[in-house]
Amino acid sequence: MWRALIVMGVLASPAHADDFFTSHPAFSPAETPPTKSAQCEEVRAMAEDVPRDGDRVDLSVIGRLTLVKTDGALWYLVVCSDLRVMCVAYQGNDMKVGDRVEMRGAYRRLDPNHAVLDPCLATAEPE
Repeated sequence: MWRALIVMGVLASPAHADDFFTSHPAFSPAETPPTKSAQCEEVRAMAEDVPRDGDRVDLSVIGRLTLVKTDGALWYLVVCSDLRVMCVAYQGNDMKVGDRVEMRGAYRRLDPNHAVLDPCLATAEPE
C-alpha cells in the first residue's frame, strides 16, 4: 500500500509542478526561462502560493530600481514597492536607481513584504 502511495505521489508531482508554472508564468524551474516576466504590480499575487519546500524555483521580474548598494563583493539591487524584490548579484553593471531592469534568480520569500533572488542576474531593459 505504501509503495503504491509513493509511486502515485511521484507520478503526480510533475503534473502539479506543470500546473503551478502554467498559472504562475513568471516562475520557472531552476535555470529555465520563464513564460514571461512579471511586472511589479503582478508579483505579490503571483507569489502568494509558491511552494516553500522542495526544488529551487526561479522568478523573473521587471521593474525600476529603487535601491542599488554594494558591499564591495556583492551588489544588492531592489525593485518593486509592494512586494520588494532584492537581487543579489556579482556585478552592478553601472545600474542606478530609476533604471528599468529585468531580474532572474532563485526565489526565496523572506517575509510577507520581502523576497530575495539569490543567485540572480539583472540586466537593463530598453525603455
